[in-house]
Amino acid sequence: MKYIKYLILGTVFGIVLTKAELISWFRIFEMFKFQAFHMYGVIGSAVVIGVIITRIIKATKMKSLSGDQLRWLQRRSHTLGILLAVQFLDWDGHSQEHVQDLCLFKWVMDTWS
Repeated sequence: MKYIKYLILGTVFGIVLTKAELISWFRIFEMFKFQAFHMYGVIGSAVVIGVIITRIIKATKMKSLSGDQLRWLQRRSHTLGILLAVQFLDWDGHSQEHVQDLCLFKWVMDTWS
């Protein structure tokens, strides 16, 4: 009985996803074929909202529901890895020596990390 609020919240979330056509195979297919902005808009707006909410929580030093101070873990920067991954993306669908690309990517990441 104490988890009924999560069941109701999950049901409402599922209805919202269904009504927004986010679970439609056609929308997912369009996304992977780069034919529509619908799914990218939803994913992008979720990322932007997440960043904004995280910044607000950090700036106001909010506490958890139990009153404890929230701690944020310091992470390493993966800028080099992201730049290399973007360089090896192949948008036209042809495979261009991806095995060699991945080996080079692993070597650079092992060397620079």
